[in-house]
Formats: sequence, structure tokens, C-alpha cells
Amino acid sequence: MWPFRKGNPEQRVEVKREHESFIKAHEEILVELFADRGMLLGSTRFNELTGVERFDALIEIDRRIIQIKELIEKEELRCKKRLRSL
Repeated sequence: MWPFRKGNPEQRVEVKREHESFIKAHEEILVELFADRGMLLGSTRFNELTGVERFDALIEIDRRIIQIKELIEKEELRCKKRLRSL
């Protein structure tokens, strides 16, 4: 009996490649966003802002970070579903 799942192994490899390229690109974006956040927190301009202005500046970056993390989670689920279906 064949030890692997039925279906085309080339399709499974293709799904994994697509997944890895998606994850790699989005992880690079996350690194950039965290770097931007760190630079903002360390800037003298940030220290001169009022509390509300600080909140607005940080929340904008944090929203983007959350969006990217959610996209990565959705891609993980999508990849698992596609691999199960093959």
C-alpha cells in the first residue's frame, strides 16, 4: 500500500511552495513594522508628542501588525485545508 495520501505529490509541493513564499514575504513585512515601531518609540519626536498623539501613532502601526498576523494565520489554515484535500 502506498504510504502517502492519494493525489498528486506535485500539487502538494506546489501548495507548500506557495505557502512558504507567502509566509516569507509577510514575515519580512512584520520585521519592517516592528522596526518602524521601535524607531518611533526611540525617536525624540515621539517623546515630544502628547498622549493622544502617541496613541494615534502607535495604534496605526499596531493595527498593521495585527492585520499581517491575521493574514498569516488565515494562510496557515488555508494551506492545511488544501493539503488535506489533496
